[in-house]
Amino acid sequence: MIAPRLLLRIGVAATFMWPGTSTYADECKEITCTSNDSSLLLASQVLALPSGPVTPGSLQVYDYGTAPYCGGDLPDAPGGVECTLMSVFCRDKAGPGPAVWVLRRAINPDTPYVRVGYTCYPNLVPGKLDLAAIANVFHRTPLAAAQLKMQPPGGQTLVTLPNFFQVSWPEAGFQPEELDTLNPADWFGMHITLKPELNSVTYTFGDGTSIGPTLSLGGPYPSGDITKTYEAAGDYQVKADVVYKGYVSVDGSDWIEIPGTVDIAGTPQTISVKTAKNSLYLP
Repeated sequence: MIAPRLLLRIGVAATFMWPGTSTYADECKEITCTSNDSSLLLASQVLALPSGPVTPGSLQVYDYGTAPYCGGDLPDAPGGVECTLMSVFCRDKAGPGPAVWVLRRAINPDTPYVRVGYTCYPNLVPGKLDLAAIANVFHRTPLAAAQLKMQPPGGQTLVTLPNFFQVSWPEAGFQPEELDTLNPADWFGMHITLKPELNSVTYTFGDGTSIGPTLSLGGPYPSGDITKTYEAAGDYQVKADVVYKGYVSVDGSDWIEIPGTVDIAGTPQTISVKTAKNSLYLP
């Protein structure tokens, strides 16, 4: 990914009117003096902007930049003259501000910058802070490894006896739905919250059999739906491997799905399967 170029264009400050007025349109030059909220990009929309190849398999990729949201100034590349408007415009909108235009162009070969829309999330731009950067953090998050509870308890059972398994979560690591809040100082002052969710569980029973992927966490006797009956005596390693997916919220925005998943191997546990002999005893 090629980082956006920030080019400062020096010019004379132009007179502008507050968006939403239509008087003195000539002083707004090529910018309409009415705000068009249909072009307002929320956090989820900025994070969803494509940054890969323009077309599948192509070497042509997107490059992004931002320009100040100022009346009377129509930048055609990242940069431009800042103004008071870009700070006050976001007071009643989602995002910390200041307001900026999001600009995009294709490179290899190059094309001119075009406006994608404006946003009050100036740092949520591909190549600066995007879903790829957030995904890298989520994939390094210490997520909880599943443990298994079994009935009958105690790690011992009998052949031909149904055994009921249930996932439990240790205190270490973030389990599904447990929120992880990142340090705003590391994220341009924004409040980034990560939420892991269960994508699937796969149960393996040590004898070559398994159940899953499934969303079931099992349960105790008699209602649990993850059961296993062993046909031969021996010691078996059982575990539950979990696949997580993640969501991110930026400054209280709606939850946005993070690309990719994270595989966390379960904690192996040994169960001993015994045989039992029937014997008759005189009273």
